[in-house]
Amino acid sequence: MRHAIDRLNVKGSVLVIKHGKPWLNYATGNKADTSYLINSVQKSMTATMVMREVEKHHMKLNDPLSEYFADVPGAKEVKVKNLLNMTSGLNLAKGKELGTDPFVSDKMNLASDIANTVFDEKQLGKWHYTAINYILLCGIISKLEHKSYEQLFRKTYIQPLKLKQTEFLWSSKAELKASHWLPGYEYRSELQRYRRFPHAKAVKDAHDELGAGSIVMSNHDLAKTMTAILHGKLLSEKSQAILFKGQAPTYYNGGFYNLPRFRAANGAGSGYYTFFRASDDGQNMLIIQSNHTKKGRFVHLRKKVNNIMSLILRFNKKGWKY
Repeated sequence: MRHAIDRLNVKGSVLVIKHGKPWLNYATGNKADTSYLINSVQKSMTATMVMREVEKHHMKLNDPLSEYFADVPGAKEVKVKNLLNMTSGLNLAKGKELGTDPFVSDKMNLASDIANTVFDEKQLGKWHYTAINYILLCGIISKLEHKSYEQLFRKTYIQPLKLKQTEFLWSSKAELKASHWLPGYEYRSELQRYRRFPHAKAVKDAHDELGAGSIVMSNHDLAKTMTAILHGKLLSEKSQAILFKGQAPTYYNGGFYNLPRFRAANGAGSGYYTFFRASDDGQNMLIIQSNHTKKGRFVHLRKKVNNIMSLILRFNKKGWKY
């Protein structure tokens, strides 16, 4: 199994959990407890925060977006559940980018994003992956709780789960260092080498993708958080069944691709890759993170990681099961 993982040639950290216990925990580069920007893997955490609001009866999945942000195009037609499963028909207008330049505040970013959002009624109910869905969800829960997304995230995850290697990318250098964070690197073909991704740009992108790419985590903290989300006390079993069930062909909902054999979440950006896989019962997990990326490599690695997870699920206490 380790040989199959090492053949990916990923410079980073690996954690395999088998039957609920660490089976492999090592580094192919950096250290086993290094923290990385998890990018879109964070969406599952944001989705869980939304579902907790549903459990508190503060909102409903069938609520129209207009109850929270009436200025969004198509807000009366789009429902909260459409944001969670990426079927809202919303997107940024052509040529527009997320957030303000420079970053001022979450509130200003949200206002700018809403002003630059367009609605395609023909796409309502059809899957289309875009961060604007989860940015709007962040805005909703912040409005309901009268707290910033960062405050809510710390209250929901970092504090109760006692996460030691988890921080927001815009935290101080001292806080990032304490979390064992390392900067990301991108391969530059014109230089024929890896080059450090500019931290200021990475922080700007993290603010722009609030709730969808702002958090750095070690493998241990990520596994602990995902266990709490999928099989812990953060959500009721009923909520888990509703949120983490997707429809063909993508099976996407609640930040996961809820595939027939396992759940998958992927993150890529600012010089980082994160691949998370978990069996339905949560007893088997595969996490691979790297801070060295190369254009065109993400899709290739994603497929290989899926194959490795399938191998893990075929391996039981007695050996290989065919």
